[in-house]
Amino acid sequence: MTSATIVQLYPDELGVAGDRGNLLALSARLTAASIEHDVVEYRRGDAFPARADAVIVGSGPLSAMRNIHDDLTANADTLRGWAAEGVPIFAYGSGAELLSNGIDLVAGGTMDGLGIFPFRVARVTERKVGYILVNTAWGQLVGFEDNASVWKLDASATSLGTVTAGSGNGDGHEGVVVGASIATQVGGPALPLNPRLGDQLVSAVAARLGIDATPPVTTEIDEYARKAREVIVANAAHVFSRI
Repeated sequence: MTSATIVQLYPDELGVAGDRGNLLALSARLTAASIEHDVVEYRRGDAFPARADAVIVGSGPLSAMRNIHDDLTANADTLRGWAAEGVPIFAYGSGAELLSNGIDLVAGGTMDGLGIFPFRVARVTERKVGYILVNTAWGQLVGFEDNASVWKLDASATSLGTVTAGSGNGDGHEGVVVGASIATQVGGPALPLNPRLGDQLVSAVAARLGIDATPPVTTEIDEYARKAREVIVANAAHVFSRI
């Protein structure tokens, strides 16, 4: 069977919020689904991977975004091509914003995005910090948000879901979905906390390989996720704050 290639972009700059957990969770679920795979961590100045069957992008501060922006832009055509081919991209926080239509900064000026996800970002002074709950097509998504951004989706875009606690995009919705790709403000990290969401990415990878994935059996780690989710759901309404 052909081995899948999972690419994590800029793990040093866009990995400040435990974002490697998303990569580890996807890898674990691919293994449980009997899908062979390799993990490539792409760093600035490396030779860009020739192929990908899934891409993971994490979050980082504005300084990190600026540090990688030129390198990211240099590889924009490859990333846009992967997205057009249906390679699933899971992008969180500021990493997702770099793949948007662009970012309007608080101090003035803008930062160009790659235009892979159909939304524009307005950076704001008010920071939203706390647990977040979102109703999605894959059940309730739970996690933690820590951002100072408002995401305005294009008129034809589809959000990831409806916020029931927290802020999300700032309009009652959270994230955006394009095919098998997801941009989100839900951290935690999200994939370990939300096994069903991870399995959607597993299915997308399997589809790219032209195989039927064995449903992952991850009883122990799913139990850890269940217990963590219960704590978040029980406390979401009480701990959310703005700073």
